[in-house]
Amino acid sequence: MQLPATSASLFRQPESLPQLEQLFYLNDEQQQDFLGYFHSQEQATYTAEYRLYNYLQNKLMYFTYEGANNSAQLALEQRRGNCMTLALVTSALAKLANIEVGYKVIYQEPLIDYKNNIFISSNHIRTYLYKATTKQEKGRLLLQRGALIIDYFPDNTHLTGQDIQVARFHAMLFSNLAADALLQGDSDKAFFLSQKALEQDPTYNPAVNMTALMYHRKNAYAEAAQWFDYGMKLKDNRITLLTNYRDLAIKMDNQQLLEKINQQLLTNEDDNPYAWLALAIDAERNQQFSHAKRYYEKLLEKAPYLHKANLALISLYLKEKNFKSAQRLVEQAMDYAYEPERREFYNTKLAALKQHRQNLDKSD
Repeated sequence: MQLPATSASLFRQPESLPQLEQLFYLNDEQQQDFLGYFHSQEQATYTAEYRLYNYLQNKLMYFTYEGANNSAQLALEQRRGNCMTLALVTSALAKLANIEVGYKVIYQEPLIDYKNNIFISSNHIRTYLYKATTKQEKGRLLLQRGALIIDYFPDNTHLTGQDIQVARFHAMLFSNLAADALLQGDSDKAFFLSQKALEQDPTYNPAVNMTALMYHRKNAYAEAAQWFDYGMKLKDNRITLLTNYRDLAIKMDNQQLLEKINQQLLTNEDDNPYAWLALAIDAERNQQFSHAKRYYEKLLEKAPYLHKANLALISLYLKEKNFKSAQRLVEQAMDYAYEPERREFYNTKLAALKQHRQNLDKSD
């Protein structure tokens, strides 16, 4: 499927943009430091992936994990960066030692900020260092390969997403840089970084979404619609893209398109439960309570342990006097209430609902 052939003339070309090899680059001193450790006598008893793991444990002991999208070189120099930075460093070192690397998405709760109508969602990346296959294993079908997890949230496994191919990981790197540029007010740079992301993976939906948004900001509605339409044809047409396309349809006063998008939102099966959280909150803000209720229900089908969503949906059920559904949801939420305070809260809520329903039955 071909990318939309829209003109980039609306956007000012930045003086420079990072190249992929620059993101992975390590200077000579950094390379020698790692290889010296990797081939040292102290590490001789460890397999290759464990040597890299041990090196990272020692090197990144005082690493500051924050939102910065740093290159591998800068990350090791400053000892700071985010999960994508950690994946970059790991990948750059793994290449030196000829270790196979894999990636997986771990979904995180987004920062929902309605200033300038921007919804910022962040996916956490977990990196895997694969154990080398033995001669006996080569040519055989392996259902599961041994691997070491490189992650600064190793226990956060309950929102694990899909495996990521290398091209997708590269696209994510540029897409994250595009999001940084947008937050800094540089929509032109955000556009061109999104284009670089699409050079790596033409099907990466967040980059398609960002490109469409940048045309929308330039009031180039026809071009924006072309990119949104392209995004809707992709296998993983994400909720965020559909939501932004809906904003464009409202701006264009295209009721037929708006109805089509709303229908897709209700039937979409985005595997990121937090995408539904943003939609539900937005629907509540606009007093679209039936839509909000449906979005919370879809969210809880995928992540029934999310306390915030349970509370919001219970509240919506109570507003429409649907006490039976409210009670059923409280009982379900209690299965995931492990903290004593939260369990006590749900017990109190459940007792009140049971009493209220008994009073209603008596009055009937």
